[in-house]
Amino acid sequence: MIKNIITLFFIFYSFIASADKVPLIDSLTPCTPDFFKKIYNNKEELEKYADIKIFDKNQAYIAVKNRADITKNYVYFKTPMTYKTLTITGYYDSAMDLGKMGKYYFWGFIIENDINQIKDTLNFVDWKNMEDNLLYIANPKIRSINDDIKTWHKNTGTVVGVKTIPAPDTTEKLLLLEKSPNMNLLICSIQGIVTSELLKQERPDIQ
Repeated sequence: MIKNIITLFFIFYSFIASADKVPLIDSLTPCTPDFFKKIYNNKEELEKYADIKIFDKNQAYIAVKNRADITKNYVYFKTPMTYKTLTITGYYDSAMDLGKMGKYYFWGFIIENDINQIKDTLNFVDWKNMEDNLLYIANPKIRSINDDIKTWHKNTGTVVGVKTIPAPDTTEKLLLLEKSPNMNLLICSIQGIVTSELLKQERPDIQ
C-alpha cells in the first residue's frame, strides 16, 4: 500500500514538475507573436492540459470555444499548471469590436493566486500600479497608423490601458495584471486601430 502511494506521488510530482519547464509565462510577458511558437514547441506537454490547435506549421494556440463571447472566451485546464509559486488554472482569449472606440484583443492566463503575489513572483517585469490590488500594467507600447508595420514606440502616456480609449489613429499594446470579478488574469492586450495586417502580425492565431 505504502509502495503504491509513493509510486503515485512520484508520478504526480513528475507531471507537475514537467509543467514548470514549459516557458509560457516568460514567453507571454513581452506580448510578441513568439508566444505562439513557444506553444507549438511545447504542444506535446500542453496537450495534457488543454486543446492545442496548430497553424502555419510551426505555431499553435490554446483554443477557447468563442473569443467573442464573454461566457466562452476562456478555458480551464484539465489540471492546473505551476510556475514558481503560481498556480495557472486556465487560458483567456477575448476579442471585442467597440466601433469608434477601437478593437480590443486580450490573451493570456488565468492564475489562482492573488494579483500582488503574481506581481511579486514576476518581479522581472517593471509593473506600474494603476489601481491597488486591482490592476497593474507593464511594457506599454504605442504606434501610429502611419508607422511601419513593425514599429512600436514606448508609451510614456500617464494613463494607458483598458480603462482608457487609445488616442485617435493609434494602437496600444501592453501587459496587464488584472483582478476581475471572477478570475485573476495575466494577459496581453492590443487595442485601438487594429488593421487586418497588424492583427495577422501580432495575433497570427486569429485567422
